[in-house]
Amino acid sequence: MATNDRPLVGNAASPKQVARAQRKEKDQRARELSDLLTVLSTEAGRRLIWRLLGYCKTFSDIWDPSSRIHFNAGLQNVGHFLLAEINAADEEKYFLMMREAQATAKREQIETEAAQTPSSTDVTTQEGEHNGERSS
Repeated sequence: MATNDRPLVGNAASPKQVARAQRKEKDQRARELSDLLTVLSTEAGRRLIWRLLGYCKTFSDIWDPSSRIHFNAGLQNVGHFLLAEINAADEEKYFLMMREAQATAKREQIETEAAQTPSSTDVTTQEGEHNGERSS
């Protein structure tokens, strides 16, 4: 994506200028994808990108009965752009990122459930308290 609005050629009928502009665009695109691959090559980078995709409502419904739907649509547009860029750079990185996010969510769910499940000492303490006993 061009970072400025200046034309790459002064004369579109000049084969040299057109070829130079095409090379410049190709080189710039290669740099953009290389930059993204650098981010996607680390677990931390993939976590960041996954978080951004979620923030942008890339995979969720944007419906809202208020005018916020327009804001949500803009977010989702950015998310779709980011997803397209990831797939252009290396679609396997997307699948890796998704598997890592699923594993993290599963691990966090197990940890949350474990924290909410009373341990055997909690059950003994609660039973003793119900029977009028006091545990120490």
